[in-house]
Amino acid sequence: MKTPIIQATNIEKNFGQDAVLKGVSLTAYEGQVVTILGSSGSGKSTLLRCLNLLEIPSAGKIEFAGKNIALSKDKKGNAMVSNQQELIALRKNISMVFQQFNLWSHKTIMENVIEAPTIVLKKSRAEASDEAYEILKKVDMHQHIKKYPSQLSGGQKQRIGIARALAMNPKVLLFDEPTSALDPEMVYGILQLMGDIAKENRTMILVTHEIEFAKKISDYVLFLKDGKIAEEGENILTQPQSKEFQHFLSHLI
Repeated sequence: MKTPIIQATNIEKNFGQDAVLKGVSLTAYEGQVVTILGSSGSGKSTLLRCLNLLEIPSAGKIEFAGKNIALSKDKKGNAMVSNQQELIALRKNISMVFQQFNLWSHKTIMENVIEAPTIVLKKSRAEASDEAYEILKKVDMHQHIKKYPSQLSGGQKQRIGIARALAMNPKVLLFDEPTSALDPEMVYGILQLMGDIAKENRTMILVTHEIEFAKKISDYVLFLKDGKIAEEGENILTQPQSKEFQHFLSHLI
């Protein structure tokens, strides 16, 4: 029986008195594409951020490659990761592509891409640069390595965001609505690039509102509503069962 590469069990996340996630579980296996859908405020981006512990779950369990990431509480009762080495190891293996790109504005494109490999993976600048150039060729941005983010279009920035994530050679790639900040004409190119990455048998977990793309790429889908899973399965995009999901899809298609 295959071991999940990442597994979240009964995840809860509270922001003050606001319960955003109310016992959500997600499992992803190597090479699998898992898509998280839901309306604004359903908790989908928060769930994604809990997977790489950018947000620390208020309750529940995160396991990576069969190893539990121990969580505890600080003196004020706030959730925290018990072992910082476990957190560092997790971050080395999970990369995230953000909705708003999150590029370093004062660094060139090349500097943005080699930042994490040199600091986190301790690679030499020369080795990281050589690898980054090949990745930038893959995302068709190698001709822009000396430019700064302010000189790029939104679609180009997102290509750099994807290159930066790939530069860590992660076991899991997280995508948080990677096309929602783009002009419509830029969306297709980014989705095509993501599809090419999925064909490399990479584990991908994505939050998106691009339903037709999700139908093509997803192995498993979760639909969140009010911080809970309202429906999940392999075929729910073509055979939705619940009225809530049918209603959600009818407003997107």
